[in-house]
Order: sequence, then C-alpha cells, then structure tokens
Amino acid sequence: MRFWITKNSEVPVHEQLVRQVVLAILSEELAAGEKLPSTRVLARRYRIHPNTVSAAWRELQDRGWLELRRGSGLYVRPLVPASGVEGDLDALLADALRAAGSIGYKPADVLHRLEQLILPRSYTAVAVIEPEPGMREILRSEIDEQLEVKTLAVAQVSGENLPANCLATAMASRSATIRELLPRGIPFLTLRIRSVRESLEGQTRPAPSAIVLVVSGSSDFRHWARTMLIAVGLEPECLCEVDTAITGWQERTTAGALVVTDVVAARGLPQTPRARVFRVIADSCIEELKQLCNQPV
Repeated sequence: MRFWITKNSEVPVHEQLVRQVVLAILSEELAAGEKLPSTRVLARRYRIHPNTVSAAWRELQDRGWLELRRGSGLYVRPLVPASGVEGDLDALLADALRAAGSIGYKPADVLHRLEQLILPRSYTAVAVIEPEPGMREILRSEIDEQLEVKTLAVAQVSGENLPANCLATAMASRSATIRELLPRGIPFLTLRIRSVRESLEGQTRPAPSAIVLVVSGSSDFRHWARTMLIAVGLEPECLCEVDTAITGWQERTTAGALVVTDVVAARGLPQTPRARVFRVIADSCIEELKQLCNQPV
C-alpha cells in the first residue's frame, strides 16, 4: 500500500496514516491478514519520525483495525461488523469506497476529496502530466478553456516543474505510475475520459458508407476516437486518420463527409460545418476541477 503524506497539512501526519489505513481496509485494498510495513521501514520510506508511525500503529491497534503477532509484525484484523450508528457509518463508508473503486478511484482519491470538502483548499495551478506531446497539449487546452487558474503541460514528474499550491492531473492509464513518482505533498486527480454518450450527444449520425476523418496530432486521440466511432456502429474501413504533424494535412480534410477532431487541431481546420470537436475530459471531471480551484461550476 502507498501512503500519501502531506507534512504541511492541518491534519497531523500520524492521523493521515490512521485515516488512510482505515480507508484501505474498508475498501478492501488492504485485506484481512495482510502485513503492514514495520515502523522503521515506513519512517525511512516517507522520511517521517518513527514515533509518528508508532503512534499511528498503536492507535489502529487500540481501535481494533490491526493486530500484533509477536515476532512477526502488524496485520490487518478481519472486519467485525459494528453495531448501532457506528456500524451503519462503517457500512456506508465501505459502500462508498467500493462504488468509487468501481469507476477508477483509489482510497487516496476519496480521502483527498473528503479532506477538500471538510477543510477546503483552493489550488492556483493545475499541471497536466502526460508524456505524449499531442495528448498533453489537448488536455492542457481543454482545462485551460474552462479554468481561470494557470494550466501547465508537463512531460514528466519533477518537483522543480510543479509550483506551490498546484494540483497534479493525469489520464487514468498513467495515474498509477505518476502517483509513485510524485513528490510527497503534491495532490493528484485522475482525469476521467468522456463516455461515448457524452461525446456523441447531439451529433448527427453519418451514413454507414460515409468517409469519416479523424484529425489530430495525437496518436492516442486518433486511436480513442476511432475506437469510439467503431463502438457505435461505423465501419472501420470508412474511418481515415489524418496526422496534423504531416505537411499539408489541411488539404486532406476536404475528402471526408465528417471530420472528427480535437480542440487543438480544430484551430487549424478551415471553417466547415463538417467538423466535430470531440473533447477528451469528462464534464464531471471538469466540474470537479472547478470546485477544487474554487471556481463556480
């Protein structure tokens, strides 16, 4: 299990450890019988005082979440259903964590959002971390159009290129790796992709034999858009990709009955009613970013 420790938080570090272990147990990320890292190992890994870890482990034992096996270490205790109001609350939390996990959220995401709701913090910058240049610019542009804070496009994680009070973001396919590389204390939000319904809502369906061009400088975008269009019944042989990195790409867009493109490539397209801009980031994710940046939704 990976912990997310913020040393300048209003929540003490030992309490952060306690909360994250409880959330992990409730969400079944930590299974009954699973061993916890030793005090020394955890203190060294996250550069915190061993007494802080000991206090957290002791509290978790006192509250019945962990058990000490002499000569072996600390282990997760099997969950025993609580009674009364506390039991109801545990059940609600467990259901919420499982529901969040089913749509891609980790317990740390849930904890971060709860802390934001209880102890609001407004971010002044959003960093998009994405190694593929084309997709990086698409994501940055989509966020920049909607948010009033500074939006950065970052190819790889580095403490030097993330300013203070910055919220880091990345696509779900990159999030696990990026979380591991992020400096401690940098909050993170996974960017959820638009559903097929969101992307095609209000669009006129082209004829089955119509040539549809997928225009973008991002190979990831072209693959995503192509997959989505095939999923709704368009024939693969009717879909043609146009890479905007190729000289004269605009001339190739005249051949299609419909042009599907991203927000960046759309700026270079001739004015045409055949063009449809597909956005990558889900509307709900944009709304969440606005809330985190203390901006009206």
